[in-house]
Amino acid sequence: MRIRNILICVLTSLLCLGFFCPKVANAAQTPQEFVKEFYEWYLIKDYDLSDALKQDKLAEYVDEELIAELRQEEKCHEMSYFTQMGPFFIRFKNAKVRVGDVLPMTDDVFVVPATITKESIEKIVIVYVHKKDGIFKIHSVSDAYPY
Repeated sequence: MRIRNILICVLTSLLCLGFFCPKVANAAQTPQEFVKEFYEWYLIKDYDLSDALKQDKLAEYVDEELIAELRQEEKCHEMSYFTQMGPFFIRFKNAKVRVGDVLPMTDDVFVVPATITKESIEKIVIVYVHKKDGIFKIHSVSDAYPY
């Protein structure tokens, strides 16, 4: 009976920790899950015409310095930085996001390929993710040209 009570207390504590401490729960997230979650959020925001660069939630995914740089250069570029596509291909609300295998560069830097597909259009980008204090942040995105 006593072991049962201890087991119930431990399981309840773990459940409360996961529910009330989302940062701890997110710390277990993989770089692939993080990138997929970001693109699913970003593509909907981009489609809804609410400028994703002005959204507070962007800071949950992207490094502060990159956000500041993109906001400064925003008027100069017609291309979406995160999809590496021009205005003709930007609206991808119903696009599918596939994330490839992660390439760990160091213990806290990862390279993650992401494929954005809608109908016959397929775009591949390389996402550079840094993990600091248990939290992933996107530091850079580059185009992956098909060769």
